[in-house]
Amino acid sequence: MLRGAIVFAVIALMAPGLAHAYGWPVKPFDRIHPIRGTFDDPRFHLAPDLTWKGSFHFGVDISAPDGTPVYAVEPGTIVRGPDWVSLRRPNRREFGYWHVRPIVSTGMHVRMHQLLGYILPGWGHVHFAETVAGRYRNPLRHGALTPYRELNAPVVASILVERIDGHALQVLGPDVNGTVALVADAYMLPSVAPDPPWNRARLVPSVVRWRLIPENGDPPTPWRTAADFRYSLMRASTYANVYAPGTYQNKANRPGDYRFWLTSSLDSVSLPNGAYWVDVQASNLAGAVGENMLAITVAN
Repeated sequence: MLRGAIVFAVIALMAPGLAHAYGWPVKPFDRIHPIRGTFDDPRFHLAPDLTWKGSFHFGVDISAPDGTPVYAVEPGTIVRGPDWVSLRRPNRREFGYWHVRPIVSTGMHVRMHQLLGYILPGWGHVHFAETVAGRYRNPLRHGALTPYRELNAPVVASILVERIDGHALQVLGPDVNGTVALVADAYMLPSVAPDPPWNRARLVPSVVRWRLIPENGDPPTPWRTAADFRYSLMRASTYANVYAPGTYQNKANRPGDYRFWLTSSLDSVSLPNGAYWVDVQASNLAGAVGENMLAITVAN
């Protein structure tokens, strides 16, 4: 019996959908707050070799004024940094708060909703992250950060046929011959808009997938997933395979632009000549779907 209970506990800890709900880290704890950056969205940093590197965002950015108090979402033990706080739970769950001025100390035990610190000047948000057994999980997944609802369906703004020319992408027309790339531009709007200058923020969809539909009535190709951000942090090594050039994150007064590789190497020789539809769907965590289609002609 004990062995069965242990196995169930391990499964519950590892299964991404079986989250333990917790409230928001800013007041009111039981109300949806503006999100201006989501899990796995694109981030850029300057590497030691002075080149720009892309990475996946390992938490969510909750928009709030500088100086806003930040609180513990659960009881736990504190590890403090100069501008961050980590709250550790006995069940190998950990919550991180970045861009804050901590008022707690390492080793201190805090209760749920105890004050941890204040948002630092110039940041206008708290970066909130969750790990389970050392792996980052999406705090917005069902049953985690609560309440949370995605009220807006994603938008597939465009689909492009492009050819990789060295380090550049050349936009092509609808006639496909040889090896080409397919890129989709997709986003969704926050359920609650952040205050200016972040009120134009766009968020990444949770899932982007695509298929080809022959116009002659033949069966479509199976759906292929271009991105799936619902549960786990993507591996950094996959960044350039998920986000296409031209992608950038939200900035003040400038919405982000999220360009997803559908494929970087569609070989027209693998397809019979004729007309096709490139069908792209983007969905949010609630399952709402935005869709767009592009007509192409394979002419080998």
